[in-house]
Amino acid sequence: MNGLGPWPLVAILGYLAVLLGVGVVARRARRDESMSDFYLAGRDLGPFVLFATLYATQYSGNSFLGYPGEAHRIGFAWVMSVGFMTAIIVAYLLIAPDLHRAARRWSLVTPGDWIDRRYDYRPLTLAANGVFVLAIANYLLAQLMAMGHVVAGLSGNAVPYWVGVVGLTAVILVYETLGGMRAVAWTDTAQGLLMLAGLGGILFTVVPTPAHLADVTRWVIAHAPEKAAVPGWQTSITWLSTLLLIGMSGAVYPQAMQRIYAARSTAVLKRGLTVMVVMPLFTMTPIFLIGILSLRDLDGVSGLAADQVMPMMLARWAGQSTWLALSAMAVMLAAVAAIMSTADSVLLTLSSIVAKDVAGRTWLRGAPEATLTRVGKRVSWAIVVTLVTLALVPRISLWGLTELKMELLVQVSPLFVLGLASARVTGRAALAGLVAGLVVAFALPLAGVSRPFGVHDGTIGWAINVLVCVAASPRTAAAPAAHLAPDRPQPAS
Repeated sequence: MNGLGPWPLVAILGYLAVLLGVGVVARRARRDESMSDFYLAGRDLGPFVLFATLYATQYSGNSFLGYPGEAHRIGFAWVMSVGFMTAIIVAYLLIAPDLHRAARRWSLVTPGDWIDRRYDYRPLTLAANGVFVLAIANYLLAQLMAMGHVVAGLSGNAVPYWVGVVGLTAVILVYETLGGMRAVAWTDTAQGLLMLAGLGGILFTVVPTPAHLADVTRWVIAHAPEKAAVPGWQTSITWLSTLLLIGMSGAVYPQAMQRIYAARSTAVLKRGLTVMVVMPLFTMTPIFLIGILSLRDLDGVSGLAADQVMPMMLARWAGQSTWLALSAMAVMLAAVAAIMSTADSVLLTLSSIVAKDVAGRTWLRGAPEATLTRVGKRVSWAIVVTLVTLALVPRISLWGLTELKMELLVQVSPLFVLGLASARVTGRAALAGLVAGLVVAFALPLAGVSRPFGVHDGTIGWAINVLVCVAASPRTAAAPAAHLAPDRPQPAS
């Protein structure tokens, strides 16, 4: 099979059995059939579970597969990826406390609920929800692809790619349907701990000595000098563009917003985000180094195949010693955990948007919450079947999917950042900005001028979005912003 023998499959099967058990326990812990209980765990996530579920959700299949793959394709310049995840935490701190207070005051369930309450402009809510659905469907597709890659890579292709996609997706559907956010948060806690343990094992047993890394660097300079070169000005501009793109779009992940809503208190939320600030250093550094080490050990791997360098490297290391085999096993489970924790979160959010923001505002207006919850589950199953079909024939790298998702999602961020900062931003102005940003982001590549000077099309669209939104808003607010919590002062008109 590979250096790990049959044990990866045994470990994965045991792990999946545990997740299903958690789903059963979470189902019994449900208090009622309300959307708040199913989608937000009764708004009672404590500090440890909140941190663990935020951490597990932030680091996905792209982190464990796409990021090492991109390091293999690009080389040392990819060290900037360590800063990408930090940018998301910085952006969280701009909006999360006020957003949590708003969720408590208005009993919000979905991101669309806040947009509807804050702007009271139905066309804007519908447009934003459309962007959310497209972006997170893309995100879920990336996780399904990652499932197939990790299972195939760790088994030496003894287990086909499609079995990994279909099998892991089926398990997620079962435990999420049983327990909702409560099951997702509890499984995320286990998955987050696995990630920390696995990456800790790699950090202390696989990350090379300075001399070893120097040998790898000399090999790269001799055989692939472009991957060791100091980045030029255009690459540096691209990294700055990526920091803004990922920071702003990552902070408005719908699944992350629902965790903000579900925090027990604002103080609990702030403590969780404070710990999250240091996690990119401990998480992304070993992931980046694995991609760099693969340049020499997996010379010749390129294109979409580079998305499998992580499991391929783990299989190689596992054959060297028992301790490395155990470390590789821990990282392997951590990769599976990262993928599944993000996939289950995205699927739950997709279900809530379909149920509350689409069905609940159209053909099921006025229906009981239990009915909306059931409809959300069923429609999300249909979407998953469609995405699984697409995932079975991958046509783009995981990082490529990530960039596409970010360029879409970043256009929604001004609705939250500007809407929370000022009562003067109106629904019409926000919609004008959103449309302008989307048009620019997708018109540039169609016109053949994609990424001028290395700046992402989505970043340019975001800047236009903000300018239009600000310019189209009145100089004074007609009324206080509805999102402000009762204990906060109202802005002056």
